[in-house]
Amino acid sequence: MASGDLMENTISSCLEMLKVDDADARKRIMEIAASASPEVIAKYGQWITAIKAASDYWASNNRMFGQAELCDFLTVAAKGIDPKKADTKPVSDATFHIYMDIMQNYAQESDETKVHFPRIITDVISILDRGFDTKGEAVGLYGIERYYQKRKTEAIAEDPLAGYSATPVAKPAAEPREPLEFDSELIENMAGVTARSKKDLERSLLAMSAADIKKISDLSRNYKRLQKYRKTTNSAELKKMVEKDLGRKLSDNQMQHAANSVKKTQIYIENLIDGKFVPHGTHGINHVKHNLEYGFQIMGLIEPRKRKQI
Repeated sequence: MASGDLMENTISSCLEMLKVDDADARKRIMEIAASASPEVIAKYGQWITAIKAASDYWASNNRMFGQAELCDFLTVAAKGIDPKKADTKPVSDATFHIYMDIMQNYAQESDETKVHFPRIITDVISILDRGFDTKGEAVGLYGIERYYQKRKTEAIAEDPLAGYSATPVAKPAAEPREPLEFDSELIENMAGVTARSKKDLERSLLAMSAADIKKISDLSRNYKRLQKYRKTTNSAELKKMVEKDLGRKLSDNQMQHAANSVKKTQIYIENLIDGKFVPHGTHGINHVKHNLEYGFQIMGLIEPRKRKQI
């Protein structure tokens, strides 16, 4: 797949997750991103480049996000962080700090600051992933709070579109290529659980982290067992089936977790592919997501996360 097409797919995934339906806005954001040089895309990655193009477009049009919209933007933007880095305490703490600042202080910010807030978030996400903001300024993890507050005053004086080419870069002639596809069984099984179209699922999977795709794949591999459990309404019968499949007994507490995960399978999968599991607490854990995954792990439907060797 040509790099320009991959970039379009990335932008499309971002905008789908942010629920941007305006055709003119989507077209203009695509044009802005297309004007970024290959060097810039290589330096920051496609996801951050796409998020930056969107946030710069909105700021240039004086669009102010509501509090909930901004939290959604933060969640989508954070998908640009390498999963290995995202799991570390300094990175999860920094992300959660922004989330709490939005919840507690965003309503009191000036309109000018609100207009540029998605750009500020994008810069912080770039630092968390790459070690420098979207202008190339290097910032250490423990200097992010000071940087974040500084950007609130600096960003409002900037022209969001100043760093882009005056005209979009022309797309190269299309080359014969194979379409990017996911395992057909995975798409088919997830469609069976969510009742979403296969095309929508493919777009969502493009935007997911490798760790979350692994969990979805595990559930897909165990689809027949999962569906068998979901059809069972009797808790005693469910316990008997799970224990038979596992070849061992489960405690009442374990079965409570397992039964809850079975009951909420569709909610878990849809929230996962929509990026709705916002991290909470100092360790950046979403406890609803964590508990549901624990239930699936008990039943052997997804593999437990491997602990890092010290």
